[in-house]
Amino acid sequence: MHVVDVVRTERLRLEPFGPHHAAAVLAYYERNRAHLAPWEPERSADFYTRAHHERDGERAVVASAQERDVRFVVFTAAGTEVAGLVNLWNIRRGVVQAAIIGYSIDAAHEGRGYATEAAGAVVAYAFETLRLHRLETSYQPTNERSGRVLRKLGFVVEGYARDYLYLNGAWRDGILVALTNPEAPPPRL
Repeated sequence: MHVVDVVRTERLRLEPFGPHHAAAVLAYYERNRAHLAPWEPERSADFYTRAHHERDGERAVVASAQERDVRFVVFTAAGTEVAGLVNLWNIRRGVVQAAIIGYSIDAAHEGRGYATEAAGAVVAYAFETLRLHRLETSYQPTNERSGRVLRKLGFVVEGYARDYLYLNGAWRDGILVALTNPEAPPPRL
């Protein structure tokens, strides 16, 4: 069973997502509804309820314990308001040893390097604690801010996928990027 600890950086505190974060995560999504809309799927009315995020937090705890996903809620070091979210999705073991990383940042915190700092901390967690070999993600060609974050973290472009993800009501193209861990041990099969 995998137990996730709080991850700290110079300016941020990343807590493993659980049901006790429901109210704070709901407030984050409500504050950032328009800001995140171009980059995320359309949300049902239920998504904007505390009950939804409590259930989601419960599922996140189970998925983390089973090492399928690891999700973090990002706070500034002394803050109580959610500044962002960073997730490792679809953790695969065996000969792959990889996961998908995703992140978002509160509109009020953009331009301060928090996305790079938070995602960088989760990259380090994925490589050092989970001992993964590869992280993958994509970003829309129009989301240059996300592209800059990923380049700063060392992700390299591996391809361009047309109609890759259904976001904001339409199929969107994606620039596929990845980062590998040269220190990853060989998988134990």
